[in-house]
Amino acid sequence: MDRTSLCRYSLTASAFVLGGLLLFAVTLRGGLDTSARGDLIVSKDTFTLMTATTRPDEEAVFVLDSLEEQMLIYALDLKGTGGRLKLIGRLDLRDVFK
Repeated sequence: MDRTSLCRYSLTASAFVLGGLLLFAVTLRGGLDTSARGDLIVSKDTFTLMTATTRPDEEAVFVLDSLEEQMLIYALDLKGTGGRLKLIGRLDLRDVFK
């Protein structure tokens, strides 16, 4: 085995070790949680509401109004504003899906 082959095998082995360590670290922190959460979505009449964590201390509420064909986005700052909802965006879905 010459030096080039030895270097190639050493680099390949260390890449696999580092990849395994990275995968272990990500799964240890819960970063690969791909499970669906049905409790985050509520639908009633013409409204559908969905919540999502947008930052570590912030939640967002997405309101889909199928009658008016709009999506409203509200932010809920869990730390600073004492849990007050603030409208941060309005999207007319007729313009999006032309």
